[in-house]
Amino acid sequence: MNRYERTQRSFLLHWIMVPLLVVVLGGVVLEGAPPWAWLLIAVYLVALSWVTVTFSMLTVLVGAEQIRVYFGRGWPRKAISRADIVSVRAVRNEWWHGLGIRWIRHGALWNVWGRDAAELQLRSGRVFRVGTDDVDALVAALLL
Repeated sequence: MNRYERTQRSFLLHWIMVPLLVVVLGGVVLEGAPPWAWLLIAVYLVALSWVTVTFSMLTVLVGAEQIRVYFGRGWPRKAISRADIVSVRAVRNEWWHGLGIRWIRHGALWNVWGRDAAELQLRSGRVFRVGTDDVDALVAALLL
């Protein structure tokens, strides 16, 4: 049984990627592009759809034995044993840390929206930050 479960969604990628697709597709149509260009557009559309679906959702599950974090429908994913967590605290990420999977000083950040995160100090000396729109509840669940 999970002590905490939350899926955070972000529509930022939709607002960025869809207009980009329209511009690229419009350029191909207006230029009377050859058939191979349509193949490139199809590949681009598939890749764009995968990136948008995958990195617009982040699910966090806190159980008795481990914390599991995953994007989209389950990949990429990470599981951390509760025994490997030394401490937990609420932090505020800098705006330049960005979204998605990021390498930060001494560890990694997984985030889909906002600047709030729970920082897990691991036994290895590394940190793992999990972006969330409910930082207090996530930290409380990790401290139980």
